[in-house]
Amino acid sequence: MKTSKSWYQRWWVWVLIALGAFIVIGIVNSPDDATNSKAASAKQATSQKSSSKKATTKRVYKVGETATIDHVQVTVTDVKTATTLDDDRPKTGNQYYTVTVKLKNIGKEKVSYNPYDFEIKAAGNQTSLDEINIDANDQLDSGDLTAGGTVSGTMTGQAKANGTVELIYNPSYFSDRHLTFKLQ
Repeated sequence: MKTSKSWYQRWWVWVLIALGAFIVIGIVNSPDDATNSKAASAKQATSQKSSSKKATTKRVYKVGETATIDHVQVTVTDVKTATTLDDDRPKTGNQYYTVTVKLKNIGKEKVSYNPYDFEIKAAGNQTSLDEINIDANDQLDSGDLTAGGTVSGTMTGQAKANGTVELIYNPSYFSDRHLTFKLQ
């Protein structure tokens, strides 16, 4: 005599239960919701692109002017040039630029800052301001600015001695939005 298995001990019952669960999940996350969310995300991406184009203006700020991006006011307060830095010489045709910047958070959320958000641009070449200047005791470090917080500091880099030299501030690695300050 063959013993019969209970209904829950049969393999095909569990397959049907799993299949039913997938169907219920599919109904809850219906394609209508996906279509609406795709349309909403496409609309949001389009509006972000248009607002980012507005924010990335061709305007070039001068030393002493204040510019705002992502709730951060940025001011280049001073620029000094030098042909030597701590007995080191720059690459041929270059000179050292020591730039003093002031950052102020005018938003309600904390904002991160980093000296690598800044680059120096000259003759089509954009490089980091990563020279170590032991004479400057107020180097800009990385950190967070709370709402209303302010920080200032110096950064040193090298660029071509002749031609236009600009400081580029790009607060987000994933965005083309930036501010440009003319140093020379």
